[in-house]
This record gives sequence, structure tokens and C-alpha cells, in this order.
Amino acid sequence: MTRVIGIVQARAASTRLPNKILAPLAGRPLLGLLAHRLAPARVDAWWLATTTRPDDDVTAAWGEALGWRVHRGPVDDVLARFDAVVARCRPDWIVRVTADDPFTDAGIVDRLLAPLAELPEDVAFVEAAGGVLPLGYAPQVARGAAVRAAARAAREPFHRAHVLTWVAAHARRHAVSLPAAWPRRAAWRWTIDTPDDLAMARAAFASFGPDADYPAMVAALDAQPAIPAANAHVRQKAIEEG
Repeated sequence: MTRVIGIVQARAASTRLPNKILAPLAGRPLLGLLAHRLAPARVDAWWLATTTRPDDDVTAAWGEALGWRVHRGPVDDVLARFDAVVARCRPDWIVRVTADDPFTDAGIVDRLLAPLAELPEDVAFVEAAGGVLPLGYAPQVARGAAVRAAARAAREPFHRAHVLTWVAAHARRHAVSLPAAWPRRAAWRWTIDTPDDLAMARAAFASFGPDADYPAMVAALDAQPAIPAANAHVRQKAIEEG
């Protein structure tokens, strides 16, 4: 059987919004809300990949309290953290989730995992079809062997920081089609990097609750357009910025 693990990357020392992973959101710390939304996914084990910095002692403790296994590694070399988990677990595939993205849920994870057993062996990177989903909703999926190859080959700092950009650039990719009925909201920003992003997320989850799926979230926010507009001005950092 195909073995799949999920790896959530998180650290306390975010440059634009420190300690955001513990910020209150929908009645839980942000990291706790993300764990709640991911829990039903068809993943064999969840890991938290955090840093060895002292301020991530709390991050690691939260990961363990959530029932995740925890690996601690370099601050800036996130790829090395993922590689260490893969070397230990030897999964066929990994799901990469960032703690910046609490809108991510089991539904989108399972959609990305659904075609894995049928993919050719040279496909190593799986993503949602572009032009549909808000930034920060869909995770990425990659073969465990491809993560190991990237850890050996990738030299640029941004590849080490973003984990799967080297795989995406060098491997065959597969885009998972999404339901035709799903609204296209690619201009929306569902990632948390700044205070305005956090304020948007708090208003959003207050409107639809912690368990809403993609169509329900979009419907709630379409009825309150000021919420998704609240962080529309925030500039997403370029990949090369780390």
C-alpha cells in the first residue's frame, strides 16, 4: 500500500508576524485549528518540522500535544528538516503544509492524494490545478524519494527554504483537476503573514466556523465581501526572498 505522511512546517520567529502559529483563531491557537482541520485526511502520520531555536521549544511542545510527531532542525534549511523526516519514515509520498495556512483542510488534501496510485513512476510532484483556489488553501504533494533528491541537489537558499520548489522545477508534475462547481477565487489570500492577514482569517472563521469546506467558505465570504478584501493589498513575498 502507498504510505503517505504529512509534514507541517512551523516556527515561532516569523519575520512579519512573530508567534503567529499560537495566535488565537476560531477558539484555538492557529496551529491547533490547522491540526483540527487536517485530522480527517487520509494520511498515515502527521509530523511537525520546526527549528532548534529555544523559542521553538513551545512550538515543539504544541506539536506533541496535538498528537503529531516532531522533528527539529535548521532554522533556514527547511528542506533539511523534511529530508530528515523522510529518511526516518521512508514514505512513498509526503504532503507539505505550512502553518501559515489554517484554511487548508482534509478535503483538499484527500483530493490531491486520490490519484497517487495511478500516476506514472516519473511523476514526483502533485498540485491543485491553477487559477482556481485562493493562495494558501492547497498544499503540495511529492514523492519521498524526490524530497531526498532535492536535499542532495538543491543549492539555492530559496529552494532550501521552500522545500519543494526544486522538485517542481526538475520533476514531472501532475495537476489535479478540481470540481467544476468550485468557485474560482485565485485572487483571494488565505495565508497568514501579516496582522491584516490574521484579522481577515479571524473574521472569516467567525463567519463559517472551524469545519467548513471550500464551497461553504467561499459562500460565506461571498456574502461578506469586505472580509476577503481586508488583506487583498498584502504583497506576497517572491520565492527568491525566502
